[in-house]
Amino acid sequence: MAKKVGILLSSVIILIWLDGCASQSVLPDKEDIKTSREKPDDDCEALGKVTGNSISTKATPEQVLEDMKQEAANKGANYVMVEQYSPTGTSVTGLAYKCP
Repeated sequence: MAKKVGILLSSVIILIWLDGCASQSVLPDKEDIKTSREKPDDDCEALGKVTGNSISTKATPEQVLEDMKQEAANKGANYVMVEQYSPTGTSVTGLAYKCP
């Protein structure tokens, strides 16, 4: 009986340990994203279009830029070439890149 309890306890500990390892994820950090209107170096990999939006009519360009940087970070980018702000300032578009 004691041997079965020991095996069961060991199994539970191993499962908890494995679950802890499996759920470790690193969230991308938008603070690591460089933005510019300049095209990046040729060795950068294009990851696609990104946008930043705000539903507030009082949104600042900085707020929508932060939203776009988060989308870029979620794609694994570290550089965004800013293409265009909307006339109202409630959205911005750009291209995300992964640069070495």
